[in-house]
Amino acid sequence: MVTNKSVDIIHLKVKSIINFLFPIFCLIVLWELLSRSNLVVTFLFPPPSKVFKRWITLFLPPYFIMAKDILHSLYRLMYGFLLSVGIGIVLGIAMGLSGKVYKFFTPILSLLLPIPSIAWIPIVILWLGLGDLTCTVIVFLAGIFSVVYNVSTGVRSVSKYYVWAAQSMGATRLQIFYKVMLPGALPYIVTGLKLAMGGGWRALVAAEMLSATMWGLGYRIYQAKQFLAVDVMYAGIISLALMGFALERIIFTYIERRTIEKWGMVREI
Repeated sequence: MVTNKSVDIIHLKVKSIINFLFPIFCLIVLWELLSRSNLVVTFLFPPPSKVFKRWITLFLPPYFIMAKDILHSLYRLMYGFLLSVGIGIVLGIAMGLSGKVYKFFTPILSLLLPIPSIAWIPIVILWLGLGDLTCTVIVFLAGIFSVVYNVSTGVRSVSKYYVWAAQSMGATRLQIFYKVMLPGALPYIVTGLKLAMGGGWRALVAAEMLSATMWGLGYRIYQAKQFLAVDVMYAGIISLALMGFALERIIFTYIERRTIEKWGMVREI
């Protein structure tokens, strides 16, 4: 049975989606009008109608070019991201719990953090050569620092009064860690993962342009430049935008709503 409350919720969600998509629609319309005017070179700035048509054809058989590019990019991203998450969470927790570990690693991280991950690409290519492993390492370098800093900050930010309260009720150190420290640090951890995913996705594109030997969105855009296939370049950029939005916004927004917002750890927007 559909209630008035359910109708109101659906209405709010539809309104929110429309409000989000309307500026994008205006941008596309402006792009179309500008491309079809005599103010710009159409070859270098093709209208979105042409770009979207080309984008769709790249997904069609028999080659499924864009689909393969997306799958290869996601494969490289996930390996690098999971590696940065695994190492970053362990190191971040150790830094948050131990003052000695924090003091030892902070100077090292402070020295390496300002270096853009893209700057490592030529060196990693010399170490590992061209291919998937180089792209994976660049994604790892782009995400590890965000995870470490946010996890360590989250663990250190847990109020000592919560720890004392748990101790007064007879909680063991392991119970305090799982029931107090980790839940209290969760908003920071989720933020670190989100930043690592976004940074890794952007770094991956640059890595694929320089080191991927076949397939990948960055590789496709760079190769299209060689053949002056401007519509393919824009089609690749559209895929980058959509995939980046899905990875960084939709997935992590769902995680946040199912965890930290549901538990009242942050207010819902």
